[in-house]
Amino acid sequence: MVRSMRGHTHRVGACAWSNSLVASGSKDKSILVRDVRCPGDFTQQLVGHRQEVCGLRWSYHDENMLASGGNDNKLMIWQTGHEKYN
Repeated sequence: MVRSMRGHTHRVGACAWSNSLVASGSKDKSILVRDVRCPGDFTQQLVGHRQEVCGLRWSYHDENMLASGGNDNKLMIWQTGHEKYN
């Protein structure tokens, strides 16, 4: 194991990678955005779903937009504030 990242209190059911960023969605209803270059467990926590997060997808154009779907039948678009690094 190279690294362990904590933060969710229940199982993780969805992940989305984009360059150095990974977003994880959980049964705990939250989304954690992690930058693998940073030593901390996560850089941003997104809360809005009322049930488990079951799908995540980054924007094709940049890392500022993340779409999430939940078992609450909601589609949410998040502006994460991260910029793409080349």
